Amino acid sequence: MRPSPGTGNDQEDARGLVLRFLDGDVRADPYPLLNRIREAGPVWLGDGVVVLSSHAHCEAALHAAEDAPASAAGCPVSAARLRSAVDRAFPADAVTGLAPLVRSLVDDRLDSVATRGRLEAVSDLAHPVPMAVLSHLLGLPAGDAQWLHRRASALAPALDLGQAPTGAETSGDSAARRAETELAAYLAEAVADRRRRTGGDDLLSRLIRADEHGERLNDAEAVSAGLLLLASGYETTSALVSGGILALLRAPHEIDTLRRDPAHARHLVEETLRLDPPLQVVRRRAGTDLDLPGTRVPRGTVTVLLLAAAHRDPAVAASPDVFAPGGASPHLAFGAGPHHCPGAPLARLIARTVLVRFAQRALAPRFALGSPSYRPTAALRGLRALWVDADGFAPRDLPWQPPAA
Repeated sequence: MRPSPGTGNDQEDARGLVLRFLDGDVRADPYPLLNRIREAGPVWLGDGVVVLSSHAHCEAALHAAEDAPASAAGCPVSAARLRSAVDRAFPADAVTGLAPLVRSLVDDRLDSVATRGRLEAVSDLAHPVPMAVLSHLLGLPAGDAQWLHRRASALAPALDLGQAPTGAETSGDSAARRAETELAAYLAEAVADRRRRTGGDDLLSRLIRADEHGERLNDAEAVSAGLLLLASGYETTSALVSGGILALLRAPHEIDTLRRDPAHARHLVEETLRLDPPLQVVRRRAGTDLDLPGTRVPRGTVTVLLLAAAHRDPAVAASPDVFAPGGASPHLAFGAGPHHCPGAPLARLIARTVLVRFAQRALAPRFALGSPSYRPTAALRGLRALWVDADGFAPRDLPWQPPAA
């Protein structure tokens, strides 16, 4: 038996708060509601589903999560094996080597809006830059970027839990399945092409080529790895980029700091991931029994982890609701332990580069039109649009590191 914290009425009230969050009733600012859920402690939605929202509970559940299978159009493969393969084929030095390309892509996008004096952060930066980088990484034609964007965006609702936190089908699943099938077929052709012409250096070629340990992915696994990057990596990176720009506009003194010290982008990105994470909630299954303060979670229990609430836990953050880059507050935006996100270094590189070049080249950037609008999903917190006015844009030859004063 699992003990429930609080009274029956307390649990009923907390369940109502959870369902309100999952239903998308508070998209503009979900954090007061998430704080109330965290204060209520673990919330059981049924005998087999528990909602965890403190930092300690979410971190423990991530470390103890079972290796849920990934899939390529219905073909299950080991998610752990995919993560390991991507880590080996795309090490940290490979990410560092992409920095000049990412900077050039960002400058290209800023050049394209320079004559307008206004940019729309989502469609001008947050969508095209990550997709161009991922296409290059996977060796996909640049001309397919819009087609890939539409399919990858259609997969985003599948990340949402809606009113089905147990994993039951939701309304967005049908369109997501079609998009996944089309993407899987597209990537299968790309993998077959790599089989025919060996020696390529793109990520798909590396994944299907044996490494020093003799390990390599089969075709279905390589397709799943590509889907993992395009589905999860693209949308979350796009949301991180637009969220970072929004954070800068809300704290313009940080723009001045970033202009003086581009290395400050590291702190800005980490604080954006903590305070306003792209992935707000994830669903896992306990791979072992968990004895947590306030409740016991048996093995096999579905755990709904409110990461956005955990990041604002006063137990780990001195000023949990304040945007304070450079602090020591931890976050779980890229997972924990063996269930880490293999695309985290690339997402960080893209976000840091966009923020630095935006700060350096956009002159007196400011909100242009009304309030930012958000997508209608609870799990993935992403902006629909963010219009920014500027007094102009500095030329692309502006150096990355400003001259010493």
